[in-house]
Amino acid sequence: MAAFDGKPIPTDVNNPNNANGTLMYQYDGIFSTQADIDANKLDYSGVGASLLRPGDMKLKDINGDGKINGDDRVRADRNNQPRFQGGLNASVRYKNFDLSILLQGSTGGQIFLQTESGTIGNFLQYSYDHRWTVDNPSTVDPRIVDRSNQYFSNGTTYWLRSTDYLRLKNLELGYTLPSTIGSKIGLNNLRVYVNGLNLATYAPAMKGIFDPESTNSGGQYYPQARVINTGVTVSF
Repeated sequence: MAAFDGKPIPTDVNNPNNANGTLMYQYDGIFSTQADIDANKLDYSGVGASLLRPGDMKLKDINGDGKINGDDRVRADRNNQPRFQGGLNASVRYKNFDLSILLQGSTGGQIFLQTESGTIGNFLQYSYDHRWTVDNPSTVDPRIVDRSNQYFSNGTTYWLRSTDYLRLKNLELGYTLPSTIGSKIGLNNLRVYVNGLNLATYAPAMKGIFDPESTNSGGQYYPQARVINTGVTVSF
């Protein structure tokens, strides 16, 4: 399944909806077997693929001329900036207990994955686990290759991922000691609490590959940590 539905390059390339959009080839599946390659009618020499191998990517012939080349690229209709960001903050109190929740999310953005994988760096865990192999002739994910040394290493929509997400950004649960009890031990107020940051994230397109809040396509950023705190607030 393609990472996004590409559209022909618009006449007005200054359209704000396409600002910073990238020209890319449309991913169209995998040459899973040699039989798939033998049945192929498209000329891939225009992208430097004079000899196809099982595990290579199929690309869409957008203009229908039987050749895969630069004329088949389409412009992504989104970039790494979400079109909507928002959050929801709620709190509730029951007797001496209090609970507060902050949900955070965004939609409308996408990121192009381009890691330094191969001889220069490690492969993504996702790419390694889902790669095409002889024993696992995937029809969805390609074979792994060294960084940028194959026509499908980058520049195809396979590497695009939606950054839509919903995150439980903060949750705090507290308990306040009743004043009738606190006054007996010389306290005006005593509250114990536990809170957590970044406790859970729903980002189905990212599949745990990257933090959806990041805009770094190479993954070179310090990831947000899950943090749990406990504490006591006391006043005499």
